[in-house]
Amino acid sequence: MYERMLDKTTPPSDADMLAVIGGAPASAPIAEAWTVLRRFLVETYAIVPTLDSGGKKYGWNLQHRAGSKPLCELYPENGSFTALVILGRAELTQALERLDSFGALVQGALVETPRFHDGCWMYIRVSDPATCQQDVQDLQQLILLKKKPPRKKAQP
Repeated sequence: MYERMLDKTTPPSDADMLAVIGGAPASAPIAEAWTVLRRFLVETYAIVPTLDSGGKKYGWNLQHRAGSKPLCELYPENGSFTALVILGRAELTQALERLDSFGALVQGALVETPRFHDGCWMYIRVSDPATCQQDVQDLQQLILLKKKPPRKKAQP
């Protein structure tokens, strides 16, 4: 069973979250994957994540939003992390059309996550050091399906 950061009394720092995710030597690649995904979200969409206490069940998380639209929420866990990606109906259809391009973790989430009238909420737990790089690349592709990055302004 995974352990999330549930203590609401003290908001965790970036270092605290990394220590929980990658505290064991075997978890170091997962902490690096966390860092890569966070950097992608911040640099691609020029957003600052919001730290949220989540609640008794979910614990602390980083919410990445483009305007009012959620892109991804990241939940640090002991030796792993979970990414919440919400896909609308059209985005889900696009992802399913590309199902074979994703690794096993994201393929499973796309196929097994319950559907709602407007799409699905996928909680994708990155916990395997052997596949975490592929898992993060797949998460990036799902996020890019959800929202195209803003155009960069040309430098004079």
